[in-house]
Amino acid sequence: MLIRYINLYKKYLIFFSFLFILFLGLISVKDYGHSSDESAQRHAGFVELNYIGEKIAPSLHSRYKGDRVYIDLYDNSYNEKFSGHSLNTLSALLEVIFEIEDRRDVFILKHHIYFIIFFLSLISFYKICQIRFEKWYISIIGVFIIFLSPRIFANSFYDPKDIPFLSILIFSIHFGLILFKKMNFKNLIYYSLFNAFVISGIRVYGIISPVLILSSIILYSFITKENFKKNLLFVIYCLILTFVFSIIIKPSLWESPIANFIGSFTYLKEFGKIWSIPNLFLGEIILSKDTPWFFSIFWISITTPIFYTVLFLFGISFYLINSLTNLRSIFLNKIFYYDSIFFSLLVIPIIGSIILRESSFNSWRHLYFIYPYFVIFCLIGFENILNFIKKDNFKNYFYVFFLIILLFNLSWIIKNHPYQYSYFNLLAGKDNLNNKFDIDYHGLSYKQNLEFIIDNDDRDKISVVNNSINKPQLFKYSLNKIDRKRFVFNQNIAKPDYIITNYFLDNIEKYKKISADVIENEYVLFNEIIVDGNTINTIYKKK
Repeated sequence: MLIRYINLYKKYLIFFSFLFILFLGLISVKDYGHSSDESAQRHAGFVELNYIGEKIAPSLHSRYKGDRVYIDLYDNSYNEKFSGHSLNTLSALLEVIFEIEDRRDVFILKHHIYFIIFFLSLISFYKICQIRFEKWYISIIGVFIIFLSPRIFANSFYDPKDIPFLSILIFSIHFGLILFKKMNFKNLIYYSLFNAFVISGIRVYGIISPVLILSSIILYSFITKENFKKNLLFVIYCLILTFVFSIIIKPSLWESPIANFIGSFTYLKEFGKIWSIPNLFLGEIILSKDTPWFFSIFWISITTPIFYTVLFLFGISFYLINSLTNLRSIFLNKIFYYDSIFFSLLVIPIIGSIILRESSFNSWRHLYFIYPYFVIFCLIGFENILNFIKKDNFKNYFYVFFLIILLFNLSWIIKNHPYQYSYFNLLAGKDNLNNKFDIDYHGLSYKQNLEFIIDNDDRDKISVVNNSINKPQLFKYSLNKIDRKRFVFNQNIAKPDYIITNYFLDNIEKYKKISADVIENEYVLFNEIIVDGNTINTIYKKK
């Protein structure tokens, strides 16, 4: 009864749902600080833009470049060429076109780009859900599950790699499913283009999309005997176009494309040797290569709202039981192929993270791209629970209960804004989680505490020493130009005006510039940022 009534207004509800998401995002952009990855990604964008300018428009390029010097994109020591930088290159180009000079304004621009692309991907995710479920209300619930997942919400503004990969992979999967439904050249070109964008423009891991979708198309066509030869030809065309578009999109493939494409996989294989990154995990410091096999699964379980995980377990159980009990007929049903694609998008990366543990650091952010497919199994669980409930009144109670869950997550996001990146559920425990896990590894909380100093100290020059691994020359760009000039960030000052820390890897003594004894005897607590009983940033002021 409730759904039949709501269906009368579905167009308005869908429109205003996305309008709400866009509005909430755009008013939140400016509240997030500068993350530790952003400066390096900005530089990578300019390296790529510099190479493009030299090749395509050398005279125009030299006029804008001036006396700035960038490493050559093909320099053997420059490993970042194997990563995708299309969005970084785009933002670098916009930075030049609009003559944005202040670094803080640059990063606000980038945060707008990241969020808008994430927002557009939510629309695409809605359409994926429509293909799978054909029920608009289940699809819009899926959108809100993603958007109101605290860590995904926060990262959608400042994460230069993980959330963009999540977003562009959604586009690729969406157009792949459209091609699966209807084979024509328009769908083929769209899918090939987004394949290239996700593989070469963002991360080579994006190759999982054509591998899963094109193999599913071939298998389905072979079993059902529906246009097998024609569809096989389309698959070949798709692979060719994907490769051609990949070369066009990725400048590091313009020379020796095959060798450099293979080099991207080699770089991933040797990632742990290049970047040996420590983690604070369950109270112990361990290098990424030494993380336990359950590292990513554990992180997912303690940072995802518990009810979502319960729905997911129902959904994955329904999928597996249905697959095993209908083994003879299930290969004739496209829904089975869709669900198997989503299942593979979840399982293959998790298995990969267990095998290649070198990429296991900073929680599970490198696996954020699997989250939309986690959510699809939540929706499968949701749908099957509704089908199990016979009486309309009980169904209405379940809808209301689920709405309360979403509103609770929204209230948590608003209450703890802009610190949603520090979300843990009850499975993680309660207080002092900063002694067990890395929380603010991006160094975002410095923005609010440095602004607190600005608001409460009128001196022209204020000396600050950071007592964790984060570099002051990075987080200072969370502030505007005038406020930055007031701070003296010098890690060699023995007794600064203030000591600040976000506790990131401060268990490693070499990153502590000032000892606990000095802090206790000569400084007083000035301000703390506390989220759910966990202190994520602290300032000490000299007595």
